[in-house]
Amino acid sequence: MSWSPLSPDVRVRRAWICLALVVVGLVSLQTTRVARAQDAKKDEAPAKAEAPAAKADTAAPAAPSEGAEPPKAKRTYLQWAIDASGPIGLFLLVLSVYFTAMVIRLFMELRMSEAVPQPLVDKIENAIKERKFQDAYDACKDNESFLARLMRTGIANLPNGRGEAKEAMAAMAEEIVTAMEARISYLAIIGTLGPMIGLVGTISGMIASFQEIANAVGAQPRPDKVAEGISTALFITLEGVSLSVPAIFFYALFRNRIALMNLDANRVADRLISALLVAAKAPAKPAA
Repeated sequence: MSWSPLSPDVRVRRAWICLALVVVGLVSLQTTRVARAQDAKKDEAPAKAEAPAAKADTAAPAAPSEGAEPPKAKRTYLQWAIDASGPIGLFLLVLSVYFTAMVIRLFMELRMSEAVPQPLVDKIENAIKERKFQDAYDACKDNESFLARLMRTGIANLPNGRGEAKEAMAAMAEEIVTAMEARISYLAIIGTLGPMIGLVGTISGMIASFQEIANAVGAQPRPDKVAEGISTALFITLEGVSLSVPAIFFYALFRNRIALMNLDANRVADRLISALLVAAKAPAKPAA
């Protein structure tokens, strides 16, 4: 299966689209928080305006009011992370699932045994020994590995000379490597977007915290609301960096693997082409 490389403009355009989606989610989240904060202040204003009719005896225990809110249950770390992450965390979760699936697929496809399959090498060597050059070409025609594509190109250009065949093989190798690097370039994009999305979450959380402090005019700001904004900033930053670090690592890993595959496939193809030329120039053995 052939993969066409993406131009840099297309990659940049897709990156900007992802950032635009994040900004839209951030704006919707901020609008919802502002609306909830205003509703909460409206509900608290009448309660503060009402003065108590008389003070109870200090020694007597205070009776719980009927409208008092029950104490909130303690949240687990996972629940806290989910509540603090919000829609930006959901976007990072979807991006991490896509990243995991891509890494698994690349591990299955970018293998040395797939680029230079040993059964194909044995089949070509046997065909060369038996001087069945058409069989060697047919074995490569039915295969889409790195080596098979190089051998097809080299054998097809052998009538023009060894130099032309090597140049054609080098051009084909460069085309294959470019297509492979285009496939792993998405890992680099994820590694670049991770910290940027985390920075968006940091700014969003800090804005929410300072908004709570600014709106508490003449009163003490609610610590739980301030802590919500700070936890949002910290959790989204952590999630963005946690996605970026493995993405950069696997990008470097697969890039080195592609370089090794290119080196090994060219080495084996050059050896087989040389053996084919020697066998073609050797005099045919007389039939017994």
